[in-house]
Amino acid sequence: METEAMDLQKLTFFTEGNTFTGSRTKDPATGALLRYLVYPDLENQKLIAYAWTTDVCFERAQERSEAAFFLSEQGLSETQTWLQEQYRAV
Repeated sequence: METEAMDLQKLTFFTEGNTFTGSRTKDPATGALLRYLVYPDLENQKLIAYAWTTDVCFERAQERSEAAFFLSEQGLSETQTWLQEQYRAV
């Protein structure tokens, strides 16, 4: 069975104010993929995650999903789970 874990950095990457982007192709033949961006809102102690299914950069994605999680190990785990759900829906 194929693993569905998305690439993400460790919590310290985000607590230092860094933004992470990634993508995962589900079916190369059809071009089905998920692109995602996760960044910290340090002021509100949140991780903000975006996901979209078009092969364009974040700024050009016209339709994208968004979710927010606490900036913590549990929030990072929840972000990973949310991204996996978005990937399964592709």
